[in-house]
Amino acid sequence: MARHNEVTLYGQVAKPPVLLRKPQNDPDGKLIRVLLPLTVIRGIRDFGAKDQRLKLDEVVIMSDNERFLDAMKEWKQGDIITMRGTLITNRYLKRCTCEQCGHEQTFQGYSAYIYPIYTRLVAQGYTPEQGLSELRRNAEVSNRITAIGTACGKPSFHRHERSGNPISSYTIDIERKYRIKGVPDSDQHDFPIVKSYGEVAENDYMAIEEGGLVFIDGQLQVRNYERTFICESCGAEIKKIDNMTEIVPYSTEYLTGCHSMADIIAAREQAKEQEAPEAEAAADGSGDEDDNNGGWEDGRDDWEN
Repeated sequence: MARHNEVTLYGQVAKPPVLLRKPQNDPDGKLIRVLLPLTVIRGIRDFGAKDQRLKLDEVVIMSDNERFLDAMKEWKQGDIITMRGTLITNRYLKRCTCEQCGHEQTFQGYSAYIYPIYTRLVAQGYTPEQGLSELRRNAEVSNRITAIGTACGKPSFHRHERSGNPISSYTIDIERKYRIKGVPDSDQHDFPIVKSYGEVAENDYMAIEEGGLVFIDGQLQVRNYERTFICESCGAEIKKIDNMTEIVPYSTEYLTGCHSMADIIAAREQAKEQEAPEAEAAADGSGDEDDNNGGWEDGRDDWEN
């Protein structure tokens, strides 16, 4: 399988770096890992899009590579950083606590971070306002990912309950191009979630089948959402805020094992031909019933989940 997973970021350090040492909690111990959140901005490629639709995300950066540890540990909150890296995903057990009885239990969690292969300190000590202005000027390169992966299943599809905006979601399998220290060779795959919107979502749903190979040109979206669990001890509901990092495609290319754009266009034309007689028949009887649909509403809020 082709191996491609490249992230380009231009962002502002949101919080001071966390330094992990061995032995743990020993300030003089060997530095083994540095992690920090980097604020980036999602650019809009649609011609004429309004600037207020630009969205900020805090992407986690983490490295155990000695080439970067000394530099990353010196970064300060407010610094402007540019980097290239690769998206790494992990599934692991998280914990939640029942407010009714205090019982603690585990659940399957998901995390994602950027593993840098190149970093550069651009500027230091920017305020949040200065940082936002700088990110706006560099929105095209602030948050970008290109990846080739195999679809793990057919995309799900639904429409946003308020806007009606089409949304597709699916997971891809990306074989790692860069090896992560300490990870077995048998576990060199990442499984990011892809979430597409609008026409891209409709095309993804119609084109992608399980095992299909796709090339995605997109950006990263980090969002919080509420999960509900049942307490194993007392049966009460447990509400837990979790977070998710997803790839949002600007565009998707369907390489192998997928339906082509020609297939999609043909399917749409066939659907229109089938709908035409039904629409004509409905028009003939339109006076018999009230139309409660209220007209079509253009819900082009691509960032609603």
